[in-house]
Amino acid sequence: MNTKNERLTRILCLIAVCTLPASFPARASESHTPVADSRYACNAGDMTGCVNLGIYYDTGQGIAQDSVKAAAIFRKACDRKSAAACHNLAVLYDKGRGVTQDKTMAAQLYEQACAGGYAGACANLAIIYSGGQGVPQDKAKVVEFYGKACDAALAGSCVNLGNLYNAGDGVAQDTAKAVTLYTKGCDAGNKAGCFNLAIAYESGSGVAQDKAKATELYQKACGLGYQPACRT
Repeated sequence: MNTKNERLTRILCLIAVCTLPASFPARASESHTPVADSRYACNAGDMTGCVNLGIYYDTGQGIAQDSVKAAAIFRKACDRKSAAACHNLAVLYDKGRGVTQDKTMAAQLYEQACAGGYAGACANLAIIYSGGQGVPQDKAKVVEFYGKACDAALAGSCVNLGNLYNAGDGVAQDTAKAVTLYTKGCDAGNKAGCFNLAIAYESGSGVAQDKAKATELYQKACGLGYQPACRT
């Protein structure tokens, strides 16, 4: 069996553009489609409609794909204080899709979105500060922004923060705190959280050793699709 640290898992992929909310009513003279509804809402000044419309252009759902237009729409909504739009515009700058890639601009927009309450942007900021992409590498900020995202119930961020506490990476080592964070992630259905929690119970790290509980958690992680847990 690999060592505990070798088996800990971090989720380090960028969170993509936000999920589409409900559609808006279109004008009676328009075709009643999600794209038309969103365009009408956006033109009427509803920033959620603008965010939806930008997503449709970026993904090509129901309309010709055009990330340049998506960026312009997201920028308009971001300028009007839509945190979701700032986040989505940050993703485009991060990826260089529809705009010239600019990691520094992406970081600034993620920070604006995070300050506006968009939890996914906080998680992405943690990733950026971890890798020093467009900003100086800063472990303390990684902890800060994973903490914000975890507080907003992003389970993957709770698990990532747990990994930092478990390893003492950017924060004082606290295996009991790591267990608390892994539990929060696992309870929310995060497979890596369940797996890491199983390791803690198996080894007695940060919690009383309990092999039966570890087996239960490995089975849960396996059932959630985490293949390494299926081989324990």
